[in-house]
Amino acid sequence: MNLPALSPSFAAAPTLGSSPWRRGFNGYGLLITVLVHLLLLAVVLSWRTRVPPPKPRNTDMTLITLKEQPKPLPPPVLAPKPEFQPPSLPAIPEPAPIVVVETPKPAPVAATVVAPPLAAAPTAAPAAAPVAAAPASAAAAPVAKAVGSTKLVEDCTDAPDRMMVAEVYRLSSSDKSVKDMNRRKPIRTVCLAQLNFAPRNMGLGIPGLDLSEWYGLDIRFTVNVPQDGPRDFLLLSDDGAVLFVDDVPLVNNDGLHQPRALMDTVNLGKGIHHVRVRYFQGPGDGALMLGWKKPGEADYQPIPTRLLGRPPAAASAPQ
Repeated sequence: MNLPALSPSFAAAPTLGSSPWRRGFNGYGLLITVLVHLLLLAVVLSWRTRVPPPKPRNTDMTLITLKEQPKPLPPPVLAPKPEFQPPSLPAIPEPAPIVVVETPKPAPVAATVVAPPLAAAPTAAPAAAPVAAAPASAAAAPVAKAVGSTKLVEDCTDAPDRMMVAEVYRLSSSDKSVKDMNRRKPIRTVCLAQLNFAPRNMGLGIPGLDLSEWYGLDIRFTVNVPQDGPRDFLLLSDDGAVLFVDDVPLVNNDGLHQPRALMDTVNLGKGIHHVRVRYFQGPGDGALMLGWKKPGEADYQPIPTRLLGRPPAAASAPQ
């Protein structure tokens, strides 16, 4: 390629490096550069004086392994304080041995009967023994002499001289009153001379009745009162018994209980009066005694047999 030829004037122009303008430019540039750096240095120094240096961080780390962990110390054992120590007590002497002196037990009749004893009736025939003093075996003896039999109860056809007629009921262990006989029918009829069954062990039963526990007696008879006046009646029983005079309840000794005597008073006119005793025997021992007296007299006594009579067949009483 052919280039155009330069003009002689342009070719003769001096170069940049060798001209005085270039030398002047290099001197000013160096001065400006130095001034800029000084200015930047002043700015940096002034900024560092204003911003506080950062606090050094604690980078120390302590590593504790499981093997290096300290073992817990056992709790200290505290000695008891002097003020909480128990005082020393003197030795307690042993008591002297107790000597038990056995005393004879009183007769069951005297221990349980709370009523005054029944005195013997002033009749030609031997009367019943007293309540408190007579033992069980002696209570049956007067009846045996009076009627000529060792049985306390007998069939009425075999004992025409016994005036108290009793219907016999068989009861159960759930019965607790003479009223429980109302739900049953009598199993037989017997007669008695007196109601003088002193407290006794009924384990063998009443001679002639062949029942020892859980039975009932509905007893009826009449009394021919010789003169007008009040009479005190005593009814002792174990277990329950109720006394009626002329169909009116007079003494209520009903329920399960030990031998217990209750008393009451009634005015009786001269003549025949109907008497009824309803009695039931529960478990264990038994007793049934009836006595009377005039007010002011000391002792109760059995109703004399000469005043007793059999009830009429049509006699009735409240249930």
